[in-house]
Amino acid sequence: MPSSAAPVDLHALDWASFAIPGSLCRSAKPIRLHDGTAINVPSDFDGPEENMAQDVRASTDKIVYGDVTGDGRDEAALPVLCANHDSTAAGQTAMGIMVFDGSNGQATLLATLTSWRPRVGEPPNFLAVTEMGAGKVTTADTYYRQDDPNCCPSGNATETWSYRNGTLTPATPPAG
Repeated sequence: MPSSAAPVDLHALDWASFAIPGSLCRSAKPIRLHDGTAINVPSDFDGPEENMAQDVRASTDKIVYGDVTGDGRDEAALPVLCANHDSTAAGQTAMGIMVFDGSNGQATLLATLTSWRPRVGEPPNFLAVTEMGAGKVTTADTYYRQDDPNCCPSGNATETWSYRNGTLTPATPPAG
């Protein structure tokens, strides 16, 4: 049943202080950002120790907007990175693009996009939105190949998600 609440203008939200879902960073609760970050977030990721707390960074300066759902209002794509608390780049645990819709009166997670490529060690593969609108989101995926050092991923791919029946799903499976 459609909501009777007025849609939210996602461009006007204070993303740097927003509460994002905890699922990407394996946290049971929403994660409240402060200046785009959250420190020492409870998580079930393992690091040097079991259930290693995460430091979370949302790249609020890299949000991309576009009308993916076709309702005449923009959705927002927020890049989020999770890393073991106080770790180096090798302690990064997850990276994804959280896509939000505001049509029901609040910012609601529509999907979390992550790399289609297998993850080879750490850090995780990195996504950046290159196009968003007209029923799809396209990303540039920078991923690690088997012999890449953790400083320098050498793989590059373009990945597209299509919006159908209220969800974003991979438009084309990754090539071998």
